[in-house]
Amino acid sequence: MTASDDLTIVLTLKDRVPFTLRWLDYAARAPLPFRILIADGGADNDLAQVVAARQSGGLNVEYIRYPLDRAYADYYAKIADALSRVTTPFVVLADNDDLFVPAGLAAAVEFLGANEDYVACGGQCAVFWLAAERQPDQDTVYGDADWKCSSQMHSDVAQTARQRIVDQSLGASDVFYAVHRTELLRRQFETIRDFNPHDLFLMEQLVAFLTAIAGKCRQLDLLYIARQQDSPGSSGGDHQEQFGDWFDRMLLPTWSGDFTRFVDLAAAALARADGIAPGEAREAIIKCYKMSVAPSLLSDLLDEPTVSATMPLVLQLVRRLVRLPRTSLIRRTAQRLYRRTRWVSHDLVHGTELRTAHTRGAAGAFAPIRDFLTGRHTHSSPTRGT
Repeated sequence: MTASDDLTIVLTLKDRVPFTLRWLDYAARAPLPFRILIADGGADNDLAQVVAARQSGGLNVEYIRYPLDRAYADYYAKIADALSRVTTPFVVLADNDDLFVPAGLAAAVEFLGANEDYVACGGQCAVFWLAAERQPDQDTVYGDADWKCSSQMHSDVAQTARQRIVDQSLGASDVFYAVHRTELLRRQFETIRDFNPHDLFLMEQLVAFLTAIAGKCRQLDLLYIARQQDSPGSSGGDHQEQFGDWFDRMLLPTWSGDFTRFVDLAAAALARADGIAPGEAREAIIKCYKMSVAPSLLSDLLDEPTVSATMPLVLQLVRRLVRLPRTSLIRRTAQRLYRRTRWVSHDLVHGTELRTAHTRGAAGAFAPIRDFLTGRHTHSSPTRGT
């Protein structure tokens, strides 16, 4: 058996036909000698004929027309059904703005075939921008491309599931688009289908967590995939446009239920994998989730009018001082200056304000309170009733 016999690319579609045509042209030219299963939930009625023409051009393509993706429930059900039709031992998901490197896919399949204790394998991801995107009246599918590798080398190879999730949350690997063992990804999307989260990115996060819990994940030191950054009409871009950034979405009425269910599912899997108590597993999942989304959330928070770009620097400095021992001369000196320098704002420690102004007569008004706290008053015994 070869990699081309062992791998199926599941291409999930919803419209954006020009991107699909480009993807198919690239697949023929690269070439991508793997099985391709197209799961189409779009509205275009002519795409099936276009795909049939590509089949005669040498691509191993199976086209399945699904009901229109009117809601995420339709999208999740479509992927779960498509995965149930995959007969190869390995599978990889793709959007129509993802261009795979054939050698990268083949190396990932070869690695998984030789290492049974690994459940997923990918490689370096490149992102690219088309020059045409700067000129809205021109084609945004083809054009000169600027590009760069988007992530550091990072693999989740710890022996425990909990440590693999920690490593994934601290790293930059994107396991969602890695090659997976088919049975594992199929089960995960059956879970997703039944979960039916409202937040698209929370869905991807759950797949990443469940994959790390299931086993080790490898990122190879070679280019594996190129993804068009901010391509028009992408599902992720549409989701953000409709529901906002991470901060916005965490304030939606649906978020609480989604996140509770997310933690329940991931914690149950972690508790089974590592044999730990459910409460301990929940704490670990929440901690890892916070680590993984904190950079994106911070970026979103910096857009708020009450948050300045210098705040993260001030907060880091303050927290470094607080972590010093109480006997530290540096900590005690900084604390004394902060508390006794009247013009320094109380909110300096939050990075929101440097200076403060005292209301007129504040010192005199505070004097009796200070005298009371320092014992400069006459103690009187309470009168007991008889």
